[in-house]
Amino acid sequence: MNAAANAVASSVHGVVTTVSGRDIHLSGIANGAEEEAALLSALDAVPGRRIVTKDLTVLDTASPFTFDVTKDAASLSATGYVPTEALRGELAATLADQAAGLTLAAGAPAGWDALAKAGLAALGPMNKGVMSLSDSGLKISGEVNGPDELAAMDAALTGLPDGFVTKDITLLDDGKPAAYEINYTASDGAILTGKLPKGLDAGAIATAMGLPALTNSATVGILGDIADAAPFAAFKDWMGKLESLKVAVGPQGRSVVATVQGGINSEEVQTALAAGLAGFDVGVTPVLPEGTNGQVRVNAASGLNERFMGGFWLPVPKINLTLADCQAEADKVLQSDTITFLTGSADLDPSAVRVINALASVMAVCAEQVSLKAVIGGHTDSSGDAAANLGLSQQRAVAVRRELIARGVPGAALKSVGYGATVPVADNATDEGKAKNRRTTIQWSN
Repeated sequence: MNAAANAVASSVHGVVTTVSGRDIHLSGIANGAEEEAALLSALDAVPGRRIVTKDLTVLDTASPFTFDVTKDAASLSATGYVPTEALRGELAATLADQAAGLTLAAGAPAGWDALAKAGLAALGPMNKGVMSLSDSGLKISGEVNGPDELAAMDAALTGLPDGFVTKDITLLDDGKPAAYEINYTASDGAILTGKLPKGLDAGAIATAMGLPALTNSATVGILGDIADAAPFAAFKDWMGKLESLKVAVGPQGRSVVATVQGGINSEEVQTALAAGLAGFDVGVTPVLPEGTNGQVRVNAASGLNERFMGGFWLPVPKINLTLADCQAEADKVLQSDTITFLTGSADLDPSAVRVINALASVMAVCAEQVSLKAVIGGHTDSSGDAAANLGLSQQRAVAVRRELIARGVPGAALKSVGYGATVPVADNATDEGKAKNRRTTIQWSN
């Protein structure tokens, strides 16, 4: 009996021998036809045996010997073969009832068990993936969150023979700190590049900034602290006034560099942005925009048509081009702000640029499209010599005309007249009245 058992002790599935007298009966599972033949041959060689009978299940030989497992967010699914019931039991610890569906077969090459267990373990830290084992070739594909998960997956494959494993892994987050830039120009809009922190997306940034959209090539991290777009709301009220903007956020710091056209108070814009962007280094400077007189663009932030006029991009007003409406628009500009000059001089104060720009955008279309003409009136208060006031008012009216022409308003449509103190609108006896009398007027006519 011992001799018969020893003869088949090396069987893969542990066949059983039963001895009756000098007869040997063999039962169990043979690992393919080749093992069946080897077992019978070994029993035939047992001394003193008379006959050998058998009741064997002979496994089919699978070629290639495959094992495929797919992992998704909710489950694992498995197909293919398993070489032993012992390995099926080990795999069931991970695969559960999926292990029962594997087909017991012969044909697994040496080391196949280790490859199967390592491949299944490698799926563990993955979000989703596929392990595919065919004979001695193991392929792993799918995605992992970050470097830690990638390292855990690689650790599961440690010790396998070189050249037996191929990988195609998508790393969703490289583990590096978020670092991104927004580059904006009023002509071309905003472009977002780099890596955003977890929770932040391009659409939220555009909405917070008041932009209709931005061009996005940035990736979004899935590790680390969650961020939101709330800080970007600080730009919303100012985007239409910016000529360019660069926002840079990264491990080295956070900065904002913006430019505005002359006539826009850069200090005011910088103060407002700095107040809304805690932790940002903010700089805003005036710039001379580029363009050709008469060129038209759509401002990417405001959506308004703008026309290049004398070194400035000025909004094209949406008005009814009638005498009454052109007059009303010019009066509106001058009532909301004042064209100021240096004291006792016809030199424009720098703050006057804003008002001149607003007037030019209105007056250009009224003069060009409906051929209206305008008298630019200069007015003073009654202080000082009347003749000197008259001369100063004329010089100031000429200065305004010159600036409007420089911005593209047809010179033939403009006339400058100095009135001195002869047409007051308030009492010159008070400082308040004098301030109201020092003014520029626009009077349209057909």
